[in-house]
Amino acid sequence: MLKHCMLKNRMLKHIVTILALIILISSAAGASTGNPIEKGNFFNEDSGSAFSKIYIDGFGVNSNGFKLILRTYERHAETSFKPFLADIEYILMVQEQVVYSKRVEQIPLSIGNEGNIILDHQGNVALDEGKNYTGIANVYLYRDGNPEYYLTTSSNFTARNDAEITEVYGDGIGASATIKSVSMVPLDAKIIFTLKQDGRVMETREIAAPSIMSNDKEKTENILWTDNLDEGTYIVSVLLNGKNLAVNYDKIFTVDRRASAKTAEPANQSGNPGDSLSTPGFTLIIPVLAIFALVLIYKRRAK
Repeated sequence: MLKHCMLKNRMLKHIVTILALIILISSAAGASTGNPIEKGNFFNEDSGSAFSKIYIDGFGVNSNGFKLILRTYERHAETSFKPFLADIEYILMVQEQVVYSKRVEQIPLSIGNEGNIILDHQGNVALDEGKNYTGIANVYLYRDGNPEYYLTTSSNFTARNDAEITEVYGDGIGASATIKSVSMVPLDAKIIFTLKQDGRVMETREIAAPSIMSNDKEKTENILWTDNLDEGTYIVSVLLNGKNLAVNYDKIFTVDRRASAKTAEPANQSGNPGDSLSTPGFTLIIPVLAIFALVLIYKRRAK
């Protein structure tokens, strides 16, 4: 009886050991074949191998707007995700107060250019120079035809004046500069025109720059030189100068003989000072005499 019990205990120990080994082997196999992607990190719409997933590779916001870079593929696994739709909600905040909000709906996200999608957005709201803002982008992915929240990214910036000079023109009478704002801060600056010849500053003129923002069309401002320029080659140097803003644009131009001769006295085309046909008074008398002759002829015929 004692031997029978001992035999029974040994068999139970062997069975427990075998069961423990089976459990360990099953756990190891499950760990080696498990999906490394967390369940909540993608939308598995068809229970297959294809699923919708995006990464944010870059996000920036400044006085000109938002820039968002999305990636629709897995770098390490070299797996591209299937095309899908997304909503992007852009928000600007100042001290936890929303000053701008815009949701762009149904943006198609596909493999495209190696799976990278670059989205730009400009908030049409005037910003205050030197004020700190927070830009936020909320991403929503579509599942079963409905957008669902996916993730959020944010960035801080300080609003700044920013503009560029797109064109400068100069001639013997004056000069002009075309200004384009690249900031949602209303432009507060001045335009300084400097006329140079052979390294010498001949004249400097200063005017206010147009108060424009990046959602406005570019504007052209003109000035006149104090005196008409003589024949020669000149440089007009334009400086757009404001707080934290200094943009230069130089342009060379030539005043030729014809342009400088416009203000000269009319020349005698025949070269003879005594030639009465070249004088303005005589040219007016000829039509008067012709009319008078026609009147006399008409009267004679009437008699």
